[in-house]
Amino acid sequence: MLNVLCAGSCALERNRLESELLNQSIRDPLTKLHNRRYLMPRLHEMLSRASRYGEPFALAMFDLDRFKQINDSIGHLGGDNCLRHFADILLEQTREADVVARFGGEEFVVAFSGISPAGVRRIVGRILCAVRNHDFVLEGQVVPLTVSAGVADISELDVVPTWPDPLIRLADDRLYAAKQAGRDCLVDALGVSRI
Repeated sequence: MLNVLCAGSCALERNRLESELLNQSIRDPLTKLHNRRYLMPRLHEMLSRASRYGEPFALAMFDLDRFKQINDSIGHLGGDNCLRHFADILLEQTREADVVARFGGEEFVVAFSGISPAGVRRIVGRILCAVRNHDFVLEGQVVPLTVSAGVADISELDVVPTWPDPLIRLADDRLYAAKQAGRDCLVDALGVSRI
């Protein structure tokens, strides 16, 4: 009987450890958001549904404005604190069905499915406003922070690609355009929007 209990207990512990390892492999350790390893298969699934069923989806890329200056002025720990708070804002402002991921550095991606371009624009606008109005505080000092966004909708492409690269590239190009337009704005198919 003791061997059976031990075997059951060992199996549960192994299952817990495997689950923990899997979670660690698909999560960014700093922000606890999903990482690219999780994001890319989700984008392939969304592309498949868009191709097969015409399901709408869009991709928004976010980049914290002047983040190098933040790291230089308050240090990397302060910058890390800003990244964590921004991740919290992303989770608060997006829907449960959206895929929120840290793309790298101070870049983040949100993949929106089953929503119109106008709906995506509203959510992205709320995110920009939430960041602008949030008090990022480190050691009693308020750190002003804004974010820029580039949005690409699958309907803008001539054909649904088999890889997410064209959609990522379009969102990234628009993110760059938002930076060039003065930051703290979004760029989508309608152009620059200051919310």
